[in-house]
Amino acid sequence: MAPVTEIIRPKAEFLQRFFGEDVVAVETHKEIISTGVQLHYADVMISPAQDQPEEVAFLNFYPVDEGNYYLQLSFLPERGVKSADDSYRVVQMVFNPAFFCQWSNGLICKKQPFRFDRSTEQAFALNAQSRESLELLLKPCAETDDFIHALRRQEAAIALLRHALEAFLVPDEANRLPACSFLSHSGERDKVLDAQRIILDHLDRPLTIKELSREVGMNECYLKKGFKAMFGKTIHEFQQFQRIERSKELLLQGNLSINEVAFKMGFGSASHFSTSFKKIAGMKPCELLG
Repeated sequence: MAPVTEIIRPKAEFLQRFFGEDVVAVETHKEIISTGVQLHYADVMISPAQDQPEEVAFLNFYPVDEGNYYLQLSFLPERGVKSADDSYRVVQMVFNPAFFCQWSNGLICKKQPFRFDRSTEQAFALNAQSRESLELLLKPCAETDDFIHALRRQEAAIALLRHALEAFLVPDEANRLPACSFLSHSGERDKVLDAQRIILDHLDRPLTIKELSREVGMNECYLKKGFKAMFGKTIHEFQQFQRIERSKELLLQGNLSINEVAFKMGFGSASHFSTSFKKIAGMKPCELLG
């Protein structure tokens, strides 16, 4: 029997992870690999003016409830894996709760790299074996394909899953990349680093995200995602933390009063400054001074 294949509407956020918003045309397909395992792939045409995207892969883990969860692998393979007309083939594999029901929870939880109370996302690097598995899954299927071929496809899917899971446990630099695909480009990482520098240079007059995105020449949404991925804090959290740290230094120098420090660091009032200070430092400014 030929695999079930259907054309579905692509999710914009799925494609923008790889290409930004400059997607010219796309067609997305879905295949059933085995019970609980689906393969989605999209043939995407991008603007000729857009830079050629680099190879990237990342894993998403989504807990649903007790003992039920989804695991999703996403790939933008190297240019060698492409469809007709020089379009890029973006691939997603979804492992549904039915797939994990084959094993006991005790076995699945052993050496489990995820926390079951929250979603997880992590980039990882493809190796030669995983690229071969991906190419096998993307080869066209025919009515004459037999059971052995179906087993090969299932084995390829499981091999990709195993490689992605092992990447969590191997301290390899490529597997520590943030899971924002655009950050695989050094130019985009530099923009986020520029944003950090600008924030530190303007602690006394915090910029809005809109102002910051204009300064570094980056989309607001990507800047927010990239900043959180690289520094572990949102722009606002980082900004506030650094302002309070600088305020501590000024207070301990003893040359300025609490009101003067609040004004110097751009807080609208002493009460607002005190509230923000306690939230981050765990004490009021007056308590810091003893």
